[in-house]
Amino acid sequence: MPARPAYFHRLADAIRVLEQLPSPWIDRHTLQEVLGVSKTVAWRILRRCGASQGPGNTLVCPRQELAAALENLRMGRECVRELGRRQRLEDRLTRLVTAARSQQIRVAPDNRTLALVSTRFTKLPGGVEFSPARLTIDFFGTEDFLEKFGAVVFALQNDFEAISRFIEQAAEQ
Repeated sequence: MPARPAYFHRLADAIRVLEQLPSPWIDRHTLQEVLGVSKTVAWRILRRCGASQGPGNTLVCPRQELAAALENLRMGRECVRELGRRQRLEDRLTRLVTAARSQQIRVAPDNRTLALVSTRFTKLPGGVEFSPARLTIDFFGTEDFLEKFGAVVFALQNDFEAISRFIEQAAEQ
């Protein structure tokens, strides 16, 4: 599959900049700067747009012709399809970010977050009883439940080996 030109989304802005330049000729370096592309890509674009050899063996194109050729490229099927694909991808990513943010739930107020993340097996909060065969959480409301449940999860993360030994030693007895 051929590579999709990464500069398609910058063509409209580049055309506006080119139309405002005072010089009647555009060289590879100027196009490279305006479009933000490499030397090779700028050279290929100039060749595609009908550039010719200029002074000092440089590749140049009349500014108006280049702007018109870039506008034709921008309106072409390949560019329109790529811009549509890019827009669909951007829309999808925006929806994913929105969905991910909506899934985030504040487990504890900011002033208690560090204590929650640092919870250890030996320092579970009051209302959490952990025995080798049972976990009991007494809570009062959603916020209290989330905080205590989060403490258990972080204790598992922080002290998994100790919790595992506690459960297994009781099972052996």
